[in-house]
Amino acid sequence: MKEFIKNNKITYNLMSFTAFKTLLIFSLLLEAPRSYQDIIDYFEKHDFINEKISIDTARVYINSLKRAGCVITKTKRAEGSKFILVSHPFELSISPEQIKTISKVYKTIIKTVSIYELVILEKFLRKIASNTKNEELQNLIEKTSVLSGMDTNLLEDLLNCCKNNQQIVLNYNSPRSGKTNLEIICEKMGFENGKLYLYGTSLDYSQASYLLVARIIGIEQIKPNKTTNIEIEEITVRFEVRADYRELQLKDNEKILKTDNNKSLLEAKSSNKFALKQRILSFGSACTVIAPEDFRQEIITTLKKMRAEYKS
Repeated sequence: MKEFIKNNKITYNLMSFTAFKTLLIFSLLLEAPRSYQDIIDYFEKHDFINEKISIDTARVYINSLKRAGCVITKTKRAEGSKFILVSHPFELSISPEQIKTISKVYKTIIKTVSIYELVILEKFLRKIASNTKNEELQNLIEKTSVLSGMDTNLLEDLLNCCKNNQQIVLNYNSPRSGKTNLEIICEKMGFENGKLYLYGTSLDYSQASYLLVARIIGIEQIKPNKTTNIEIEEITVRFEVRADYRELQLKDNEKILKTDNNKSLLEAKSSNKFALKQRILSFGSACTVIAPEDFRQEIITTLKKMRAEYKS
């Protein structure tokens, strides 16, 4: 302890070297099957060990794990002669009651944490489920998680791009055109109607854009510099909503101009006409567009088409 306090470094004198090597092999086998050569190469490159061990020495450590209660098998020579950790006495055990508690806690936490914290929580729960090999817990995570089926590493990369307001090229699985590349300047990520979206400026359409994160396959490229000469035409729409203003959940680009009994006059500004249409239609028959007239006519045309589809 005195040596550690003085130098703030871990040396051979500060550890049980045999136990440390045994734990390292245990950690390696937890990740994947390993051969003798895999273990030897890892020890030779390790920061603290940095030495080449013999096969006999590695065998001693593996036998120590077996004596501690680990069940370890070995594949055939044609399959690489790799050691497989089948089971061990240190596995986590979670009861059905504990799983219910985890579910309750998760549903409470996700209401208040940031998306970054949500990703960390998701990775933590997935790791627990993987290490416990508990199918019930895995099924619970898949059913209740708002990030179910998403690549947490990709989410972290997207969050970092938003933090740095980076311009990126995404591989996106569009419901209309299939897999395609889209270029966007990232701004933020957020939930809407229980689904996670990436918000930013589309370089392909020169407008504000939002993409369903579940459809993002990966980041193809991060541009070193952002495009600055983007001409974006923004439109302002005024619409009346027949509802108590206290019950309205306004978007960032919306504001209330006037309220009268159970009617509210709202104004929204956006360069994304499609998003504005979706917002108007989400109110159903409780919403009427006031201005501009050309946008009002587009909504009327859309409603007529929808009515015709239902009739047919």
